[in-house]
Amino acid sequence: MKNRKLKTRLVLSLLFLFFCATRVGAAELREITLGLVSANWSTQLPIAVAQQAGFFKEEGVQVHSVTIASGGTLMVAILTSGHADLVISGVAAIMRAIARGAPVVVISGVQTKIDYALIGAKGLARLGDLRGKRVGVTSIGSFSEFAVIESLRRSGLIKDKDYTLLAAGGTVLRIGALKAGKVDAIPLSSSERVAVEAEGFPVLQEVGAVLSEIPSSVLVAAKKFAAKEPETVVRFIRALSKSMRLIKSDKEKAIQLAIAAKLKGNADTQRKALDYYADDLNVEIEKESIVALLKALEIKGDPNDFFDRSYLVRAAANR
Repeated sequence: MKNRKLKTRLVLSLLFLFFCATRVGAAELREITLGLVSANWSTQLPIAVAQQAGFFKEEGVQVHSVTIASGGTLMVAILTSGHADLVISGVAAIMRAIARGAPVVVISGVQTKIDYALIGAKGLARLGDLRGKRVGVTSIGSFSEFAVIESLRRSGLIKDKDYTLLAAGGTVLRIGALKAGKVDAIPLSSSERVAVEAEGFPVLQEVGAVLSEIPSSVLVAAKKFAAKEPETVVRFIRALSKSMRLIKSDKEKAIQLAIAAKLKGNADTQRKALDYYADDLNVEIEKESIVALLKALEIKGDPNDFFDRSYLVRAAANR
């Protein structure tokens, strides 16, 4: 009886120590609030994989993400207001905001090439068929607007002269407008284009191929948060990098982790879409890409005011 009581006490003591250790471990995790600009898998997948595979926990961070399907302008607002510490967003509005003095900075890449294809109405066969037509983008000032205008300009089509640009809304609204004949072309991401292509709508242009030096999305930090928590930022980048390496090396496992994370979307469609953008997922981003982006946006300024590479350097050194 005495031995049984002693054993029970020992087990209870060990359980007590275990739960204490668990609480301490949880308390040591640095919390990060992350804003995501889109519900698209190309934005969501690296975060979902990092969560499900335990990469954030390995790096000692606990990430609370919130998706705000909007443009970079709102992403900047939630950063500067303190409602988020980091955001993943398209680059155009971010660069414009920094040029206007917003206290935020790009700290790493996410997707190194623009994940858009310009999908045309049935009956259109080539890009030149857009002359005199209407092109629908998400909204004025959005990244899709910038990507469409710049890619078409480089292809010899000028807004207002050769085509009309319309704000057609989010993905569902843009696709609806295309099918209803209200617009003649729209930009769609990889996960969105698969089903539309299958219905017979033609790809008029691979936007990322035309704007190959310009990244699609970046990781942005509030300067105040990055200065206060530099090691937390570095840990987040390391976890994100681990996630991207897993996605590239084992796409099926990445898909299964996304399903476990309850990402919305048809898994078969997302498997096909992943082939379009998986190789473009990378935390690395070169200063030359920032220079090219500023030039395309006609923004003057020192690239170092827009991009702080020091966090990437530290993350790479501690892998």
